[in-house]
Amino acid sequence: MTMTDDASVDASRVIASQRAFFDGGGTRGTEMRIAVLRRLEQALRDRRDTMLAALAEDLGKPPIEAFLAEHRFLLDEIRLICASLERWLKPRRAGNPFYFWPCRSSVRREPFGAVLVMAPWNYPIQLSLSPLVAAVAAGNTVVLKPSEHAQASERFLAEVIADCFPPEHVAVITGGPEVAESLLDRAFDFIFFTGSSEIGKQVARKAAEHLTPTVLELGGKCPCVVDKSADLPATARRILTGKLFNAGQTCMAPDFVAAHEDIRQPLVEELTAALNSLPWEQEMARVINERHYKRLRGLLTGREIRKGEDHDEALHFAPRILPDAGWDDPAMNEEVFGPILPVVGFTDREDLIARLRGLPSPLALYAFSRDEDFIQALTEGIRSGSLCVNDTLKQACNLNLPFGGVGASGHGRYRGKAGVMAFSYERAVTRRFFLPDPFDLSPPRAEMARFLMKWLG
Repeated sequence: MTMTDDASVDASRVIASQRAFFDGGGTRGTEMRIAVLRRLEQALRDRRDTMLAALAEDLGKPPIEAFLAEHRFLLDEIRLICASLERWLKPRRAGNPFYFWPCRSSVRREPFGAVLVMAPWNYPIQLSLSPLVAAVAAGNTVVLKPSEHAQASERFLAEVIADCFPPEHVAVITGGPEVAESLLDRAFDFIFFTGSSEIGKQVARKAAEHLTPTVLELGGKCPCVVDKSADLPATARRILTGKLFNAGQTCMAPDFVAAHEDIRQPLVEELTAALNSLPWEQEMARVINERHYKRLRGLLTGREIRKGEDHDEALHFAPRILPDAGWDDPAMNEEVFGPILPVVGFTDREDLIARLRGLPSPLALYAFSRDEDFIQALTEGIRSGSLCVNDTLKQACNLNLPFGGVGASGHGRYRGKAGVMAFSYERAVTRRFFLPDPFDLSPPRAEMARFLMKWLG
């Protein structure tokens, strides 16, 4: 569905039909949810080449990146959820105080209702469908607003969703910022947003007007700390692999390296060797648009180590290391979100932790070290949504782990079971029976008060 001048009418019609579908019990049965998710799984399998082509058109994604991070990732998540959903949603028995007897209590997982999912452009299909799959599995209806900056992926999503779901269950609404703003003016039951911190603040303000619960998946400057005990060749290769995946346009990519001064220069040499020895520039996605391309250029104010050449018209930005970066440089004052790796130095662990604490809490913290005391100090001293030791990105690609931020990097968790939990809430259920009540509190209550105070006091 593409919104036009009557966007408000279209959105209102879709949301009204989804509320009616939900209220009529259309999303209730777990067997139905699993069936529609299996249908989506098959559609993605059948359209794999079309998906990869859309991602190549939007971002120039190499096939291996598009396949692993978007196609295979989604298939794995759908299969995990379908195999586990009934077990995850099974009501959980709860105890009761003895003076409630006879009584039975339980905790049930219930869907919120009508859900809005707003997706970004950097992983335009994965970050649209992963929360959507969790929302459907939890029993909600979904309006998906993909990013208008990835138009081929947007078209792909609209076609797949239309083939797999009736619009009263799941619908795609496309358009620019005005459409997103129009949707946020509506009273959804839950909002899931992935994107920048600035837009996340706007989403939070809009949601607050309707007291709508949210999950916000944002970003920030994810530190990559390297101390003197690290294996430098392995560290350099793993940092670059995480940094240059999707041309650095990954919310949990290592944003900058903080290296101990004793090994800063040797680490830069290893990073340079790893950069020069492998054809990164030949197998790297491009920058999404001209605005971001120019923004990245503005971060280059000092010496740089570059592999390959920039191609302005194609928006291919050559990967760079900034070996002499300072903590106050432009590249350290905003999230890089591109193939630029600043390397700053530190000498004292406590000073480093204090400095990192002064930055907004990141989505991920990376630590390279063999020193368990150093790793523990970073773990306890720096707040982050996730932590990965001696590698990058792995904690965010494991469907058995919850994924999300803290503070400025967002709130809420999803992926696998955590996603189904995010799109549902715990409902307390207590059932009593028409049997004699040994703890009746109807007046007169003096004798009951003496009894209870004696045994409960």
